[in-house]
Amino acid sequence: MSTQATAVLTAPPRPGRSGHPDLTAYSERVFGHLPRSDQRRWAAVYLRGLLATPGRKSGRRMARVLGLPSAASQSLQQFITSSPWDWESPRRELSRIAADLMPNAVWTTGAVLLRRGGTQSVGLHQRLVPESGRHINCQVGIGLFLTDGLRSVPVHWQLVLNDTWCDDPERRRRARIPHDVTPRPAWALTLDMLAQSAADRVAVSAPLVHSLDHSRDPSRLAAQLHQAGRDFVIEVPAHQPFTAILPGRDASDPATMRTTTAAGLLEGHVRTTPSLRGEDIRLGSATVRFHSPRATSPAARRTLRLVAEIPAARRQPSRFWVTSLREATPQAVHALALRSELTGRTVQRLQNDLGLLDFEGRSYPGWHHHMTLASAAYLYRCLG
Repeated sequence: MSTQATAVLTAPPRPGRSGHPDLTAYSERVFGHLPRSDQRRWAAVYLRGLLATPGRKSGRRMARVLGLPSAASQSLQQFITSSPWDWESPRRELSRIAADLMPNAVWTTGAVLLRRGGTQSVGLHQRLVPESGRHINCQVGIGLFLTDGLRSVPVHWQLVLNDTWCDDPERRRRARIPHDVTPRPAWALTLDMLAQSAADRVAVSAPLVHSLDHSRDPSRLAAQLHQAGRDFVIEVPAHQPFTAILPGRDASDPATMRTTTAAGLLEGHVRTTPSLRGEDIRLGSATVRFHSPRATSPAARRTLRLVAEIPAARRQPSRFWVTSLREATPQAVHALALRSELTGRTVQRLQNDLGLLDFEGRSYPGWHHHMTLASAAYLYRCLG
């Protein structure tokens, strides 16, 4: 277990500071790397508009609320959609400010489904919403958040693109999708964002908490995180296959193991302990390895811990997480896993209060510009 993981597990959450910093100084720090003075000026205006405008955050409404000339709405639109500014530098600053605010944060992932009409919004595709069982037309974004026990702050974003967008030269040209952008699964996009944060020297060894919304291939994600030396807590589905190592047995002897699913482990030798939530939830815990047809593969040899949440009203577990933090207690792992709930609430606030749903996002740069500004506005609120 890394030093950062140990600190995260033992440190209490730190309350936020009292009083907002000056918004002009904050904007200058986050967007001061932009090369042109007009870009820096419009970044500050757009940021102020997101924070001050109630309801829908259109360029026209933001200009009106800020008392700007009517022509300013067009300038705001052009700053987001057409101005060629790099969004990586502002995100780097957001990461550093958030890491300073939350020194013992973990990384969490959050998915946003941005419902769109028409056919022109970049990355638009049909997506199944499990809660309703219906398909919707939407853009899908994967966010990387720094999250402590009190708040969750978005600092990086990736847009999920499929072959329909990446294999059509005309669509790529209209949406201004860079030539090196290719279809990638959510777990691979998450690794890209973590690699960028590591290159920026931000929360380099903080564990990753990955939610079930986009855990399509948890064994591959776990293998890549292990290779990068990063601890993790990954939510897995009930049907995820594992090789269970029976308690008190030799982990190198195949006769002491059995292959089963995450849900099936409850039928075997599983230790249960009470949760720290005070909601009469029990936690099941077992030593496991990801099941692999090749017994000699690295994934098949890596010993992990599976933690299951068992509500009092049910005999069967309802949620499952696999973690590299084998020395941590089930309660500590469960508490880290539930930080994803803070991330989910942050996504809702970004959608409802800071205009995440109000930008059409026809171009790839425009989508990233708007997501960066919305994240900056959210972090500014967290500093208060």
